[in-house]
Amino acid sequence: MVNLFAQIHQELSRGRDLCLATIINQIGSAPRGLGTSFLVRADGSIAGSIGGGRLEADTIAAARQALAEGQARLLHFRLRGKEVAETDMLCGGEVDVYLEPLSGGDRQAIILYAQAARLVARGGRALMVTPILPGPVSTLAGRRVLIQENGEVTGSLSPLPELVEELAQGLEELLAQGKPGLGMRTLPDGTRLDYFLEPIRSRPVVYLFGGGHVSQKLAPLISLVGFGLVVIDDRPEFANRELFPTADELWVKPFPQALEGVELPPESYLVIITRGHIHDKEVLAQALGSAAVYVGMIGSRRKRKVIYQALEKEGFTRQQLEAVHSPIGLDIGAETPEEIAVSIVAELIAVRAGRHPRRHQGPGV
Repeated sequence: MVNLFAQIHQELSRGRDLCLATIINQIGSAPRGLGTSFLVRADGSIAGSIGGGRLEADTIAAARQALAEGQARLLHFRLRGKEVAETDMLCGGEVDVYLEPLSGGDRQAIILYAQAARLVARGGRALMVTPILPGPVSTLAGRRVLIQENGEVTGSLSPLPELVEELAQGLEELLAQGKPGLGMRTLPDGTRLDYFLEPIRSRPVVYLFGGGHVSQKLAPLISLVGFGLVVIDDRPEFANRELFPTADELWVKPFPQALEGVELPPESYLVIITRGHIHDKEVLAQALGSAAVYVGMIGSRRKRKVIYQALEKEGFTRQQLEAVHSPIGLDIGAETPEEIAVSIVAELIAVRAGRHPRRHQGPGV
């Protein structure tokens, strides 16, 4: 998941008009989840995806029209029978997509998306609130608001300003749930107003310890599926841009001090694939003292036993060690570096999605 907010901010700052398309409701099977967005430019080019195929093609066409007319629109996709057979995205599902034109140079939009982009890049949590208001759009003012966990509010909601205070009071619970969804209120004139709630948190970052052959196969996949990537090795020849062109950062540091002085962001995933048992143990000892969402270490069950026994003697608890994903990766029978990379990134995706992946039962890699 790239930082779409940063892309929107950049394009608007350059004076380019865009149409933001967001899945706000779905029933049944769908290619992407609630809150998935992509932006459509006037020429039909896009950034992001809501799943491809017919759904996306029809959305692009409607978004270009909405942008040309300056009109927000709500699209209803109901695929049945023959329509389902003609698409590879849905199995009898229903999807609602909200189209919202954004004007290049709109100061309110630029400020709001700059703030959202900073949250995703640097860490923090917030709630984006978007009233579903089909019709003419001239500015984002009054049409979208960002409520941060520190209480700061960016933007405004003209149709129902008191909703901001209400949501701010229940913000912690909404952010803890972490799921986007629709809400509804009745306006003073008796009409119904739907609004979309989108929790925002920082981009997850994988810290990949070791620049060997498995890591070189793994790194492109990590970036491809939307994680940030930091590669750490104590050898400059194994932590460089030539081997890891997709890495956001490259650190050349001794493994015993790999995390020394480092403040890990809220969504940190630590993947330990160094060139030897001793270095794996050194990094794992630091990882166990962190608040990382995920800690995984490559190696056989025998290797894990030796390292765990040594760490227990140093004071680490059995509970801490049992939380480590080792042997690393989903149990798919992986053997080659490429297959091992696939198994690891699959496990990262599962953890990010809140699933409980099936752990290795065999000897491991």
